[in-house]
Amino acid sequence: MFMSYRISTLKALAALLLTTVSSLALAAPTPFTAHYRLDISGWPDATITHQLSHRGNDLQTGDVWESDMRASIKVASGEERGQFQLDGDRVQALDYTSAYSLVGIGDDYHLDRSQLQALPDRQTALFDLSRKAPGARCASTQVSPCQLDYQNHKGKTEMLYYRVVDRSDIETPAGTFPGVTVDTWDPDKQGRHLYFTFHREIPGLLLKMRYVRDDEERSHLTLTDLTLAPSSAAPASTNGG
Repeated sequence: MFMSYRISTLKALAALLLTTVSSLALAAPTPFTAHYRLDISGWPDATITHQLSHRGNDLQTGDVWESDMRASIKVASGEERGQFQLDGDRVQALDYTSAYSLVGIGDDYHLDRSQLQALPDRQTALFDLSRKAPGARCASTQVSPCQLDYQNHKGKTEMLYYRVVDRSDIETPAGTFPGVTVDTWDPDKQGRHLYFTFHREIPGLLLKMRYVRDDEERSHLTLTDLTLAPSSAAPASTNGG
């Protein structure tokens, strides 16, 4: 029973993690590689690597990007990758794969383009959320929260409410960056909140994350190192972490 609880807890946290500017135009993507430290109550510290890369641009596929996130601790590892197409401000998921392993036991998942037509995968949804957050209307308790619909790794529809709660600069071991913090929650589990802090000007780039359950912080993610594409004019820090 205890082992089963720990396995389900790890899967839930992995889903939350692996489960992405102006009011007139959304910011253009910038390729990056980011490294994080993940502290989980009751577990060894984990390392996370997140890479956003440009996969090409042609008449058939359009402007295609890939978000790849990988996590590992001593007894477990997980990764997921989502490809998506940008058409102006519209984001269309194209392909999604994920895999996890816990003490030698694991599984693989895949969603193809036809399965992703109606709703995006987690990686694409995370990128889209980060892109929309700086200009989101739901930044006050006087208005209804915004809603994010996506598919989990098994293709099941998930729904989150979210609200923008902060737009301040964020200090991390990798440097200080302009941030926007989004509080997200499942309407059926309102005691559980996942706070994403994104870079305000680099879509998809997570600066930090906190998971809070019943007013107690259960895990937090910290950006330790960031490398931007050489062609980018945006400042980057490459401090080790």
